Amino acid sequence: MFDAVTFNLALDLLFQPLTLVMLVTGVTIGIVIGVLPGLGPPVALSLALPFTFEMSFVPSIVLLLAIYSASIYGGSISAIVARIPGTGAAVATAQDGNAMFRAGRGGEALGLSLTGSVLGGLFSAVVLAVFAPLLAKLAAEFGPREYLAVCVFGLSVVVRVAGASLWKGLTMAGVGLWLTTWGIDPLSGGERYTFGSYQFYSGIKLIPFLIGIFAVSEVFIGAERAMARIDFNASSLKITIPGWQRLKDLRGTLARSSVIGTIIGIIPGEGAAVAAYYSYAEEKRRSDTPDEFGKGSPLGVLAPETANNATVGGALLPTMTLGVPGTPAAAILLGAFAINNLTPGPMLFEERGDIMYAIYIGLFVINIVMMVIGYFAIRFAAQIIRVPQNIVLPLVLLLSVAGIYSTFASLFAVGIMLASGVFGYVIRKLGFSVAPLVIGFVLGAIFEDGFRQSITTSQGSILEFFNTPIGLVIYFLLFLTLFGEPIWKRLRRTMSGDPA
Repeated sequence: MFDAVTFNLALDLLFQPLTLVMLVTGVTIGIVIGVLPGLGPPVALSLALPFTFEMSFVPSIVLLLAIYSASIYGGSISAIVARIPGTGAAVATAQDGNAMFRAGRGGEALGLSLTGSVLGGLFSAVVLAVFAPLLAKLAAEFGPREYLAVCVFGLSVVVRVAGASLWKGLTMAGVGLWLTTWGIDPLSGGERYTFGSYQFYSGIKLIPFLIGIFAVSEVFIGAERAMARIDFNASSLKITIPGWQRLKDLRGTLARSSVIGTIIGIIPGEGAAVAAYYSYAEEKRRSDTPDEFGKGSPLGVLAPETANNATVGGALLPTMTLGVPGTPAAAILLGAFAINNLTPGPMLFEERGDIMYAIYIGLFVINIVMMVIGYFAIRFAAQIIRVPQNIVLPLVLLLSVAGIYSTFASLFAVGIMLASGVFGYVIRKLGFSVAPLVIGFVLGAIFEDGFRQSITTSQGSILEFFNTPIGLVIYFLLFLTLFGEPIWKRLRRTMSGDPA
């Protein structure tokens, strides 16, 4: 329910000078990092997180949300200009966007990308503001068995989309869960995997682990790539924003892609790249001229870019209401809550509604600012593609080490970060996905608490885990997510009389 007093308090928090500076800075940094191939939202957020330790919560979360949204958009610039997607979310944009660029329609492609990204982000911000309080009220009814069901749902879906190999996804999720058991057992007080060192008593810290897995491992991976010099015609970078009549003609694509992106953002493990591909395929399926897709279709740029930015608000919905992230980027955002001793969930909505309102409004304003900065900074942002990797990668490593040491004042924390980086590099080279590892690590403590409390109260009966209406609904949704699509396809074939 709308509360005018809380809304005004949120506006006071949001429109402080520091918060506004962080908003503009975050959008600028996000676009820059999004343009650089191989980095993307998780790396950008993990690099920025340590530098928010000295800030209050609202400026820090606004900075991170601005980086998150803008880095997804930034990936489309390099995809259009050089057919090198800066992020995985921009892969679906590269073919049509670059074809338009080479045909002299680069300004149109860049304008569609920016407009779609902003409108998709605005739509998901509205959805977040409307549905987050409702979901938070439902979450107030959650107990250990319900949270256990949510963790099982999140881990299962992330494992399913973690790559072609199911066993690799399961292995990484298991490793993530196992790593959260290091330290002092919160129930028995016994030592687990401390290796005789007091440094491990509090377990593996989230922030050094995340920065290592994302930023440091990317430095190692990137050092192996030999990037050729990239040249393009700078005159094609004059962006053209579509007018009202053009937007009216494209309203169906904008609406469908925004809805698809928001829904897929809510589902754990799916993320911006899946939303982009799904919306691209949907527009191609609906098109009267599907053969134009891949050869410079404007809808091939607009649809994926609208959908991938719409995932931001969707991903925040379970993160803020349940404390359960569905993507690695959302997991890093939880670090900002932890730094400020805030626990996402229904109590936070009850006690600090001003913060929640500030996030809703902030996400909305971020997209407006992104439209302005994106329009005027496009020429500069595109030139960043030409920055050599031998400059970018050492800078990423330097920022990682400086951020961790300045935050923890501990060489041990730096060591954890570097060890996590080596581990992340090894598993990526072996073809494992880091997504189930990170989600398992973030959900590990919630999963263990939910499981141990549930097994204790049920006196060892596994069947009691399902003796909860909310839990049954979650498990049913999990079943539909995992098996609904093949069942639906089989039913459609049966109804159409197609034996295949």
